[in-house]
Amino acid sequence: MQPINDKSKQNLFDSYAPIIFLLISVTALLIARGAFFSYQSGDYIYFLKPWIEEYRSMTFLEGLGTKVGTYNPPYMYILNIISRMNVPDLTVIKIISVFFDFLLAYFIMRIVALRTNRVNVQIFAFLLTLSLPTVVINSAMWGQCDSIYAAFAVGAVYFGITKQSKLSYSFMALALTFKLQAVFLLPILPMFVIANKIKLKDCYMFFAVYLATLLPAIIAGMPLNDALFSYVSQANYYNRLNLNMINIWRFVENVDYESFRTAGIYMTGVAILSLMYFTYVHKAHLIKTVDFVRLAYLFAVIMPFMLPKMHERYYFMADILAVAVFFYDKRRWYVPAVTVLCSYISYAYFLMFWTELVDYRYAAIALFVVIIIVLRDYIISLRTPDNDLAPVDDIKLQ
Repeated sequence: MQPINDKSKQNLFDSYAPIIFLLISVTALLIARGAFFSYQSGDYIYFLKPWIEEYRSMTFLEGLGTKVGTYNPPYMYILNIISRMNVPDLTVIKIISVFFDFLLAYFIMRIVALRTNRVNVQIFAFLLTLSLPTVVINSAMWGQCDSIYAAFAVGAVYFGITKQSKLSYSFMALALTFKLQAVFLLPILPMFVIANKIKLKDCYMFFAVYLATLLPAIIAGMPLNDALFSYVSQANYYNRLNLNMINIWRFVENVDYESFRTAGIYMTGVAILSLMYFTYVHKAHLIKTVDFVRLAYLFAVIMPFMLPKMHERYYFMADILAVAVFFYDKRRWYVPAVTVLCSYISYAYFLMFWTELVDYRYAAIALFVVIIIVLRDYIISLRTPDNDLAPVDDIKLQ
C-alpha cells in the first residue's frame, strides 16, 4: 500500500505545484512593484497631484462637470474619487494601475491559451507579461495609466479572436476612452469584421460604450466639446517630432517641424492602409490566430514607429503583444527582446536621466528589422496559408 500512497502524494503535489509557483511569483512581483511606490515622477508632481488638489477644492459633482487636466473624463473620474479618499493619492494611483497590469497579463494568457492547453506555458506567459520592465516601471514607478487602456485594448483583441463581437467593440471603446494611444490597435476591428470574427452590425456597442463613459461628465455640466474633444488639446500640447522615442524621427533633426509632421502622419496612414488592404485582399486566408496576433503587434508597433510627436512609453501595447508573438512562434524570441529594450531605454532616458550609451538610431534600426521580419511572416502566412513559417494548432472555436 505504501507505494500507492507515495504516488498519490506525488500526484497531489504535481496538481498544486503550478498554483504554488504562481502564488510565490505573483507575491514577488507585487513586492518588486511596492519598492517603487514612493517614487514621485515629474508627471505626478506637475500634473496628477495638482489635478487631485483641484478636485479637492470642489464637491464631487462639481469635479465631474469641470474640465480638469488634459485626460479624457473616465480617468479624471478616478482622480476625482481619489481626491475624496483619506489615503496617499500616489499610492492609490499606482495600485489601480498595478491592478490593470494583472488584467493585461490575464488577457495575454488567454490569447496564449488559444495556442496551447499546457497550463505551465499559460502561467509563464502571464508572469512574463507582468515581469516586463516597461510594465513594472510604467505602473509602479511612473504611476502612468497605460496598463488601463492597454488591458482593454488587448482584451478587445482576445474577444475579437474568440468571436465575442459585442465585447470586442466594448473593450476597444473603453480603451480609447481612457487613452488616445488605443487608436494604435483600432484598425484590428475592421480586420476582425472582414475575417467574420465580429459582426459589423454590433459596432453600435463601440459608440454606445464610448458615449456612456462621458455621460456622467456631461450630465454634471461639462460642455459637450470639452467631453468629446479632450484629445485635441493633448495632440497640440508638444511641438517636437520626437519625444524621447526610438523611431524613425531619431534620424531627423533641425528641420521644418510642420512639414515633416504632416508628412509623417500621411506616411503612417499609407503604411497602415496598405497593411489593411493586403489583409482584405487575402481575407480568405486570415483564419489562424497567429496571424491575428502578428497583425495586432504590427498595428501597435508601426504607428508609434512612424508617427511624429510620440512619447517614450507609446510602445507599451507593442511590448505586450510582442510577448504573444513569441509564444506563437518561438523562433521570434527576439521580437519581445528588441521591442521591450527600445521601450526601456526610452524610459530610462526620461525617468532615470541616462545618457545615450549608444546611438539610439541603432536601436531604431534594430526595431525596424524586427518589424520587417514579423511583417514578412504575416505576408507569407496569408499568401501561402498551407506553408506557414510557423504552423500552429489553434483550438477551434465554436
